[in-house]
Amino acid sequence: MDLKNTFKSRIRENKIGSDIYMAQIDNYTVLTDTISKPVGKRFVQFYMCTKGRASFHFKNKSLRVMNEGNSLLIFHPEIDIPINISLSKKSKLVIFVIAIQKLEEIFSKYKDKLPLLIQNNYVKFYHEKPLSIQEKLIISQLEDFNLDQDFENHYLTLKLHEFLLYYFSLNNSHSSYNLPVKDEKFIRKIYEIKETLMENIASPPTLKELSENTNLSEYKIKEGFKKIYGKSISHFILDTKLEIGKEKLNLRVKQVQEIAYDLGYENPSHFIEAFKKKYGITPKQWMMK
Repeated sequence: MDLKNTFKSRIRENKIGSDIYMAQIDNYTVLTDTISKPVGKRFVQFYMCTKGRASFHFKNKSLRVMNEGNSLLIFHPEIDIPINISLSKKSKLVIFVIAIQKLEEIFSKYKDKLPLLIQNNYVKFYHEKPLSIQEKLIISQLEDFNLDQDFENHYLTLKLHEFLLYYFSLNNSHSSYNLPVKDEKFIRKIYEIKETLMENIASPPTLKELSENTNLSEYKIKEGFKKIYGKSISHFILDTKLEIGKEKLNLRVKQVQEIAYDLGYENPSHFIEAFKKKYGITPKQWMMK
């Protein structure tokens, strides 16, 4: 069944056999578009929001909002999770859907890199993260290519493989993925905390402020955050700042000092020191690579 939408978003769909499906959706209208499609439980779903915002609606009536520049991976080996998305006006979304068996085949020699496969058992998880520079480049190439139809699917397959290699090689720590936790309401609050931190990364709220805003104790926030994301809040903030700093350095638009101030560092030397400790070289050396 093809992708259905309520309004007039531009949709480009590609089906590669029975195992891979891709869609590029451009909601150029001034209305929110509803996108839907059945998807079986044997499929892993990747979503990349390249412009605007997308809202995901799940069977349990929960809602998840993904903003521009983020990706979302969804997999549940026991239940079907259909595509059911509200794509905001002037927004763009790219969808990859791939059979879990096909994903295993691609990573046959590197199954330890797949966090959804633990001790040869499939596990459910939802993982949202910012798109890396490499992933953004691959997605932009998907938007602009113009090939003979005979070569189109081959090109898309190669690009999908390239995307998957970057995706899992940049995120191969199992502990950094969203591990299954029973309390869905609690999980959503931890997700909201993470999103709040991301949105205010230059001046993140204190643990006390997070506690007041979510009605969760500071202890529960610390424990839940570490269980889901595999690191403390302070470690997450530092890693996120350095990752954003690295991407800004790659753009070569601003000087190191400006980037440090953008990230909330009062003293640029603190940014330089933290960057060198994590990546082994100074920000300036990184820019000169």
